[in-house]
Amino acid sequence: MDKELRKLQLIDINILNEVVDILEENKLRYFLIAGTLLGAVRHKGFIPWDDDMDIAMPRKDYDKFLDIFSKKLPPYLHVKNFMTDSTFKYYITRIIDDRYKVQEIRNENIDESITNISIDIFPIDGVPDNSLKRQIYYFKILTYRALISLIQKENIDKARKRKMWERIAIFIGTKVPLRKIINPNKLHYRIDRLLKKQSNNSKYAGSIMGAYRTKEIMPRKYFGEGKKYPFEGRTFRGPTDYDSYLKHMYGNYMELPDIEEQKNKRHFKIL
Repeated sequence: MDKELRKLQLIDINILNEVVDILEENKLRYFLIAGTLLGAVRHKGFIPWDDDMDIAMPRKDYDKFLDIFSKKLPPYLHVKNFMTDSTFKYYITRIIDDRYKVQEIRNENIDESITNISIDIFPIDGVPDNSLKRQIYYFKILTYRALISLIQKENIDKARKRKMWERIAIFIGTKVPLRKIINPNKLHYRIDRLLKKQSNNSKYAGSIMGAYRTKEIMPRKYFGEGKKYPFEGRTFRGPTDYDSYLKHMYGNYMELPDIEEQKNKRHFKIL
């Protein structure tokens, strides 16, 4: 592993430690998710080529952390989301460490690509139990997401494999000056209202605002009450049924991706 990547990972784990200390002290629920959970299960720490961290929190705990307990973070850590910064590009919350600057590799706009080392926190929201209502809900959320991506076209991940209709939509959408007629921050607030309307007791739940969109919606029972997994010398809480979660997300999750895929997982370069 190169030294720069390891340095970034160690800063990430320090941020996570500080956040989890606050969550556990105040009995707020959280789960390691996505590649962070995969790293915990497969590597007992970071996936060796990964440089970011993801956790998710049930909506009630997520909102409580942002409203009350995030103020207990050390002075060098800050909450950043669409509510604290109207120019922020994402719906999710990032806890940033203002002592370290990084450049987002996929962002072609040099000025906008400079950011801070951070970890991502996602809310876990339910979705409608009725199949038709669920599809309508997905359509609304994904339409808003697509518009935001097209407005912020410099941030579109060009390395990701996409369906033909997605490639066509991106090609057409990036030719239209959407930024002049649509405010992406207002779209984030619309998404927020839709997400918060969902039931806390629905059969399915997840983080539709994650990178895998509707694939991150799964049976709520996978999360359960959670259990601890070793990660870089400490234990952190993840979904109770990690096996079903990881199979749902990645299929044969113990199989390592090829070298080219590993390279595409890099998100940041330390400045």
